Amino acid sequence: RSSLAEAFRIVRTNLAFMLGAKHKSSVIFVTSTTSGEGKSFVSTNLSRILAMSGKKVLLLGADIRSPKVLDYLGLSYLQHTNIGITQYLINPDMDIDNIIIKKPESYQFDIIYSGYVAPNPAELLMNGYFDSIIQYGRENYDYVIVDTAPVSLVTDTLLIANNADLTIYVTRANYLDKRMLNVPKELYEEGK
Repeated sequence: RSSLAEAFRIVRTNLAFMLGAKHKSSVIFVTSTTSGEGKSFVSTNLSRILAMSGKKVLLLGADIRSPKVLDYLGLSYLQHTNIGITQYLINPDMDIDNIIIKKPESYQFDIIYSGYVAPNPAELLMNGYFDSIIQYGRENYDYVIVDTAPVSLVTDTLLIANNADLTIYVTRANYLDKRMLNVPKELYEEGK
């Protein structure tokens, strides 16, 4: 009932408008220019609000350099007992269903967390197996929310951007230097 919850309901309504009725399942990337702008905050809260509307939601922690999703949800202890995206990208023979954390605690959505921090994240994301995770999400969920890496610091998000039906670009007021707004402007103009 808070104003913040209402703001996320407005985002949910706008997403439905932007996506239209054409998608049975939608993949939404959440990114920003730099770290600390609120990607994980938006991803986790958007997942909650979509799940509250009765949708089946999968939250992917795809920032495999600086994972934050489980921390934001107060579930960081799960990273010691679960495997994630990194382990799947290294060993794609495993069943994707085995890396999903099913509705942990009071949350009404599923999570695939980033996994161990790898020394070669860009190479792992380029190997093509991330597409398999997205495809699994499309086949089994109404929404796949992907918390990604910031685009001005690393190439990771651009390597997998073709999987997104829609991208939410987060900018934080009184935090991001306004000159950095050229980054999303150029990405938009270049069709990236």
